Amino acid sequence: MADMFKVKVITPDRVFYEGDVGMVELKTTEGDIGVYKNHIPLTCIVAPGVLNLHEADGVKKAALHTGFVEILQ
Repeated sequence: MADMFKVKVITPDRVFYEGDVGMVELKTTEGDIGVYKNHIPLTCIVAPGVLNLHEADGVKKAALHTGFVEILQ
């Protein structure tokens, strides 16, 4: 598994997910992206699709409707 990093998924009413992952995949208005540890800082608008959270023991999936993603160091 790739180097793990912390991810937090926040909805308007709660923290939906918080944990360590090796990769995150999602759809943005500019296209599909995959995020690994040490990705460049980036802010994107989320497009409807599936969020894939690659954990050490498998992949968790969640539906995305709208919002934004902020990638920090």
